[in-house]
Amino acid sequence: MITRTALRRIQQLPDDAMVLMAVVNDNPQLPDNESTGLHTRIKQAMQNEGVPPTVMNQVLDDLTQSRASTGKSALYVVGADFFERHDIQADLPERVHYGRPLKSLVASILDLLPTVAVLAVDREWARLFLLRQNELMELRREENVRLDDGDRWDTMVSGTRHVPGAPGSGGAGRNQPGSGPRSDSGTDLFENREAAMQQRFYNRIASELAELMSRADIKQLILVGPVQRVSEFKAELPEKAPFELIGETNVTGGAGWVNPAEILEKIQPFVEEYRLKAEQELLEQIQERGVMEMEPVLEMMQQARLYQLVIPEDGSQVHVYRSNNRDVPYFTSRKDVPHSPLDDSIMERVTLEELLPDLIDLYGIEVRRVHGDHAQRLVREFGGLAGLPRY
Repeated sequence: MITRTALRRIQQLPDDAMVLMAVVNDNPQLPDNESTGLHTRIKQAMQNEGVPPTVMNQVLDDLTQSRASTGKSALYVVGADFFERHDIQADLPERVHYGRPLKSLVASILDLLPTVAVLAVDREWARLFLLRQNELMELRREENVRLDDGDRWDTMVSGTRHVPGAPGSGGAGRNQPGSGPRSDSGTDLFENREAAMQQRFYNRIASELAELMSRADIKQLILVGPVQRVSEFKAELPEKAPFELIGETNVTGGAGWVNPAEILEKIQPFVEEYRLKAEQELLEQIQERGVMEMEPVLEMMQQARLYQLVIPEDGSQVHVYRSNNRDVPYFTSRKDVPHSPLDDSIMERVTLEELLPDLIDLYGIEVRRVHGDHAQRLVREFGGLAGLPRY
């Protein structure tokens, strides 16, 4: 996992440092990684990128250990005086970059692996998990405290309902006024109190859940547990909750002892379906009211008229031109503009991936990536770049 500390460290790398940043799919179960396949493929990719032999050999020497780790992919960040490998529990597309730190590479990984809250709930337990970078971590568990000894089942169901004037049932005190036949009032009382306790438990968990997710800025939730209990709990969620319920599923056994591995297997389709749905909705918004084609998008962005920039998953495949005077920024997609119209500084060809940190800092835009078929559609139908206007 890429920790928050590592994320900060990567973001603070000097802009002029020479760094290898590579995503390697080292999953040992893949046929392409058998025998020397992994080493050969990654060595060729690093040679194509011009990685120096000293840096290249560090990565190649580490690949054997990397393949034996628990991750399916690895992010390498290697410089002259540091070496980092971050194992990730997901099959990621491979990318190799050598040069100025490609800090947006980490963002592209996190876009593929959304952070989602998962609540396992039933009458007895509520367990809150966080799905982050395809790893499931339990954050909190709460038990629904049962009735105390003074209100036990055997005490409550042994009660007798007294019906004035009704005949008794024999024994001492038979036919005494006010005594009467036994009834199911004890059972009713117990069930009513059980239902009330369950209601209070669900209400409290729903309230705490909304507060926790709002504080952590987590927008999606999946519920797991017995079907009836999940349905009962869902009814207690506020209509205007600060999150979206994106899935619910049953699990074996109760919430208190369900295996997290089973939860992870059950929820992964919901997460992928949600990501694809969100990308599809984004493309529909662009069609309805967005800006398409590279030059119009760059022009409007430099006028601060866009709040969201939509790019293909691998921005290193898209090239634009930037003025080499960073104090007077100018960007264009046109090849026939050798000098900036603002200060006559020379234009240089760069990848969109390299450019993203500057665009975010200068224009306060939010970058959204689309993947797979959606990325191909962005290139094919929308001209490779799109944006949503502020006005």
